[in-house]
Amino acid sequence: MPFLPHRSDRFEAFIAPARARPEIWRLLVGGLVAGAVWIAVTAGLVLGFGRSSATGALLTYLGGFAGLILGLGLAARLIRKQSLASLIGPGGIRPGPYLVGIAVVAALALPTAFALDAPARRMGLADWAAALPLAVPAIAIQTGAEEMLFRGYLTQGLAARFKSRAVWWLLPAALFGLMHWNPATFGENAWLVVVSAALTGMILADVTIRSGNLSLAMGLHFANNAIAILLVAPPSPLSGLTLFEAPIDPSDAGGFRPFLLADIGSTLVLYAIWLGFNGWRDRRAA
Repeated sequence: MPFLPHRSDRFEAFIAPARARPEIWRLLVGGLVAGAVWIAVTAGLVLGFGRSSATGALLTYLGGFAGLILGLGLAARLIRKQSLASLIGPGGIRPGPYLVGIAVVAALALPTAFALDAPARRMGLADWAAALPLAVPAIAIQTGAEEMLFRGYLTQGLAARFKSRAVWWLLPAALFGLMHWNPATFGENAWLVVVSAALTGMILADVTIRSGNLSLAMGLHFANNAIAILLVAPPSPLSGLTLFEAPIDPSDAGGFRPFLLADIGSTLVLYAIWLGFNGWRDRRAA
């Protein structure tokens, strides 16, 4: 099916560093190494800084993903004999696609975020601006780490070993969705949050597969999380730095569901635009 991602020359170049050592045991052991380093670094940050305040706890959580990047670097080098940069793709981080991803999500997600209910100011502008020099890099670290894990390390390792899209495209997206399972916060809507995250994971994987690089996916992911963490969001453990708070209770199944459905709708619109762009580019190339 032409609209589904396929193994193009760009994708083959992206997974090439993992081809020399495609054994599944390497993928699993490397994942354990990365997870252990991530936990150790996060625990150290929590002991040192995480109990100071709600804002400090949030920044500690986000900054802890630096441990995941470090762990992935060790796993890639020691287990698969490839560099950390190779998880991003040929050319490393590309500023152009990264900024395009930010602009696209901002154009689509911001109107949705402010349209459902009038959000109330949660923080003073001066306090919010003072937190940005730490919060923005922390979000970039968190989203970059997740992309390097799910769309980099896992996708490369699985695609180097298996031919099926269900393995190298859908499986990492499903795992990404399950990572967002949180019935304590979202109640009956926890499954819908997982669906939304898995759909986002599929799109970010599609973007990576077609471009052969993580930069565009990183930009999309960064903008999505920056809006939810820094600008407007319903109350949650991750809303400690939002400038505006949406008057929606995430545990209220009926009240929160329209917010989730609108988010899924805007995600599908974004995906349709992406597929249309690729179709236009392929026709032009032909």
